Amino acid sequence: MLAKKAEVHVNVCDWDLKIHHVVWVYNTTYETATWYSPFRLTYGMEVLLPIELEVMTLRTATMMRLPLDESQRHRLLQINELDELQLKAHQSIEVEQAQQKKVFDKKVKKKEFKESDLVMMFDARHHRMAYKKLLPKWFGPFVIKKVFVDNGSYELKNVDGSPYPNCINHDKLKKVLDM
Repeated sequence: MLAKKAEVHVNVCDWDLKIHHVVWVYNTTYETATWYSPFRLTYGMEVLLPIELEVMTLRTATMMRLPLDESQRHRLLQINELDELQLKAHQSIEVEQAQQKKVFDKKVKKKEFKESDLVMMFDARHHRMAYKKLLPKWFGPFVIKKVFVDNGSYELKNVDGSPYPNCINHDKLKKVLDM
């Protein structure tokens, strides 16, 4: 994000001088999940740019010409509307997450194992490390000790019978082919 917004790829040593620009852009940009900017969700109103104070816009002109008691009432109204904004944003996030879960669940293929099946476990330590791409991705074998049907996880034990300390999800296991 820093490279995109502040163009630090020219000189990487001065990123700390440009971080405030990145934070400003992030806080004033509308999020697609909430339909609001983080600034508006925090303060209950849109950002007032410094240039808007020098060159009068309609928004700043109406705000400047309000008497003190009316402007205070206006600000209290904005603060009361903040709860509604945050509730709408929360509902939007829940809808977005439900849609993402639905799309993700379509892609997941559930694997079914029985007790006493021999399985190999995925070694996530080497998953995204390019310099370890020749290391084995699976380790084991393990024997399935117990099946938890409700959540798709399995309790494992080593081939010698000693229990494996954690339950493992079905997507991290693959069946050992009998030879």
